[in-house]
Amino acid sequence: MTNKLYYFRGRGTSQQARWALTAANIPFESVYMSSPEEFDALKQSGKLTYGQVPMLEDDESGRCISQSLTIVRHAARLGKLYGVTFDEATRIDEILDGIKDARGAIVAFPFSDAHKTCQRHMNAVARYFPCFEAIVERNIAGTAPSNGVFAVGASLTIADVLLAELVDSTIEMLQATHDNDERVASSFLHPYPRLRALHAQVLALPTIKSFKASPNWMSFPAGRVGREYVTNVNTVMRR
Repeated sequence: MTNKLYYFRGRGTSQQARWALTAANIPFESVYMSSPEEFDALKQSGKLTYGQVPMLEDDESGRCISQSLTIVRHAARLGKLYGVTFDEATRIDEILDGIKDARGAIVAFPFSDAHKTCQRHMNAVARYFPCFEAIVERNIAGTAPSNGVFAVGASLTIADVLLAELVDSTIEMLQATHDNDERVASSFLHPYPRLRALHAQVLALPTIKSFKASPNWMSFPAGRVGREYVTNVNTVMRR
């Protein structure tokens, strides 16, 4: 038996939870719904607090956890990725909520015009990435020297993991809307050297490397992958 993460066959609002569970070394199996009957049965089981997914079914406790950021925070606490003081935990929460505000267009991408959605996201990048860069810079200035670049404290936290996911998804979106031109996809990071270093550091983690090669990894929802994901959502939701 293992933990089970229930969602549609795609990234959507489950992507952050996947990164969080992986970074926290919490094994999980992705359970993809394919029919409205499966969704109906899941709702009737009482396992979905709000009648929606993602939902993590904890194998050890039997508890079913709804809401994407709740799953993220649950994984971070179990994996000791929530800082070492209450102040650090508060700073981490501030970053997580900022990331939530910055990534709405990423979730919306397969359901909307690709270029318009990408532009909407780049507006969010212009608004939030300077703030994230400044947060990392302040943390480095105010923390004892360490072997890494971190957003809070002197070791890896869930803030670093989700910042890396945000950067990674932004690169993928730019590639998807600019004919896989890696120069365009990477140039947006030039003003943000700290975020660039943090992203590279998280991607180098063995757990993240393994995750990207595992069945739990879902490709960015562009082109055929995006169309199949939208069809899956519409089918399960009876739209």
